[in-house]
Amino acid sequence: MRILFVARAIHQMAGGVERMITIIMNALVHRGHQIEFMTWDGSAATAFYPIDPQVVWHRLSLGNPAIKATPWIKLRRMLMVRQLIRRSHPDVIVCFQSGTFLSVRLYTMGIRTPIIVAERNAPSRFKYLNAPGSQRLTYQVFRWAERILVQCESYRSHYPEFLRDRIITIPNPVFPAHQFAQPHIPNAQERWCLLSVGRLSYQKNFPVLIQAFALLAAQFPTWDLKIVGAGEDQAALQNLINTQQLGDRVSLSGVTAAITKQYVNAHLFCLPSLWEGFPNALAEALAHGLPGVGFIQCAGMADLITPDKNGSLVPGINDPEALAATLAPLMQSAEQRQKMGQNAITSIREYEPAKIFNQWQAVLSDVIQK
Repeated sequence: MRILFVARAIHQMAGGVERMITIIMNALVHRGHQIEFMTWDGSAATAFYPIDPQVVWHRLSLGNPAIKATPWIKLRRMLMVRQLIRRSHPDVIVCFQSGTFLSVRLYTMGIRTPIIVAERNAPSRFKYLNAPGSQRLTYQVFRWAERILVQCESYRSHYPEFLRDRIITIPNPVFPAHQFAQPHIPNAQERWCLLSVGRLSYQKNFPVLIQAFALLAAQFPTWDLKIVGAGEDQAALQNLINTQQLGDRVSLSGVTAAITKQYVNAHLFCLPSLWEGFPNALAEALAHGLPGVGFIQCAGMADLITPDKNGSLVPGINDPEALAATLAPLMQSAEQRQKMGQNAITSIREYEPAKIFNQWQAVLSDVIQK
């Protein structure tokens, strides 16, 4: 198969979307498929996650991908995209995220190459975005997709009925861990670590986690909170930490390529997001033997966390008091964390990578054949 993957931009981005595109492309090229990749990035763009050299990366290098393009830039992009597709003759195009799909679908009007949209967010995100009408527009645009790939089966019922017959659920692959946390044993300094991982952004909702930890800090003086990631909210989060006088207990440690070390050295994991697509950081934490905590009304959390088995679900959403009340029993009981951590490793095995790559291959083959 000749497959063209498309994303808006990935230059030195360490997010879940960028990582999954890279993993899926690399897996398919290793299976003998011809993979090309198109982004709006500049000609000097580099990927944070390694891309197999057999993947041909086309950087359009027209305008700044982070800024809304002018009509002239859009026209030039359209011409470049049409030329690229006619030259490479892909059997199928896979667009990651709805905005990229809309652009590519408009750019390729009249070209009969089937296009799949790989949606990386849950439908619940629309209630948090200040963009009236965006949900309706997105769903109407999805009428033009051959298939709509979502990451959790629970999302299907949130889409309009006219789209459901073309929705396919393919979760993200989760690689098995080779090192594991010991959530019942303190570190060498006799301290415990509550860990969170993600982009420092509105979606990930780290202020509520810092506020919850502030409520627990006096009760659990040997616990620290570590947030691994970078993003536009870093200064505001650091200011909140300072305001709560938690500078010696809460750390923003930035992006790291050695994320396994963070999971292995932690004792409990919490992802306080408002919404997710597939919560990759939570899945990885579970795979490394950490109990997981998240809000039950955050899309994706209940798909991975089974209460009293591999973690706990917090009632509601965006509630620091409820989050603190849910974290406290787990921070209190090393025995419970140990049991949940062992269950967590088992619970994540259904996302074994080869199985997920088989699903991708089957969907792509089906679309091409039809």
